[in-house]
Amino acid sequence: MAYKLRSAKIGPDTGQMLERLYEVTSGAATVNILIYGNPDPDALASAIALKAILEKGKSNVKIGYTGAIGRPENASMIRQLKIPAIPVSENEASDADIIALVDSQPQFFKDFNLPRCDIIIDHHPPLLDRPVAFADIRPNYLSASSIMTEYLRAANIRLTSRMASALYYGIKTDSRHFMADLSHGDIEAMRWLKAKADRDIVRVIEFSQFSRETLDYFSIALVRRRFAKGVMYAHLGPVPSADVCVQVADFLIRVEHVGWALVSGIIGNDLVVVFRNDGIKKDAGHTARAAFEAVGSAGGHYTMGRAEIYGHSLPEGIHLTDNKGIERFVLGSLAKVDPAFVPLLRSLGR
Repeated sequence: MAYKLRSAKIGPDTGQMLERLYEVTSGAATVNILIYGNPDPDALASAIALKAILEKGKSNVKIGYTGAIGRPENASMIRQLKIPAIPVSENEASDADIIALVDSQPQFFKDFNLPRCDIIIDHHPPLLDRPVAFADIRPNYLSASSIMTEYLRAANIRLTSRMASALYYGIKTDSRHFMADLSHGDIEAMRWLKAKADRDIVRVIEFSQFSRETLDYFSIALVRRRFAKGVMYAHLGPVPSADVCVQVADFLIRVEHVGWALVSGIIGNDLVVVFRNDGIKKDAGHTARAAFEAVGSAGGHYTMGRAEIYGHSLPEGIHLTDNKGIERFVLGSLAKVDPAFVPLLRSLGR
């Protein structure tokens, strides 16, 4: 019987959840595991772990992503660890007995017609508004990889070096190299994976973070950066993917005296804003939603967030080609929900 998640299940008994997962997939000949948008390390690692678990039940399991490979490190991870993830169309996604989501929820699929959803395993704040057969959402965990590690242990599946490396790297990236506040589940998963992970392969993946083309956007960010009272912001203009904004934001948050790092860019007809903070009495996901959810989609965690604003939702008179107008819109929207952004807004002048 399907049920509707009313609140996040914090630290459920993974053994019992695994039994329920096998009940839901019992008799399913085919399963599609979907990754929303451009696959990142946590989503990729979670997907191959879930694939191993469901294949134990004899299902034919495929992994598909709805976007494209953006960051070089993600392409390197797929290549080095031989992850069988491929692009998937809306028609292909529906061609399965079971559709499972990892590291995402149905509401994330704004630009992809998700036919249905049967399984959700995620660590983002719960947004469910529809019945699903199985949902395990743990927002106190920093990564879906940590959750899937518990499932692997409960299922007594042999941990290969390749899978351990993927899951270890998934936790490492989503915890900002273990600098964020790890939950007990994250710590236990990391300890178990550490002995099996191939550190040399992980290092190769890490050293593939930047393409030569991406370096140009760092130059733009350094020239256009604005800073006031702990907030640094750079608008990059047109970018090939949101991953460029992510990489620049990850760099800027490491600058001395920066508590908030914001990077925005134009992708097609949309404006993307990426948030990073130092984790000290800040909530990037809440801030992103409060400022931009009414004009697009937004969310995230305490230290990381993202908003995607539709071009047609921008205030009258502001165009995507108007860099100064975009800066005022972004900072003005944020200043309405958090006074921390007011000084930088004022520094723009009239």
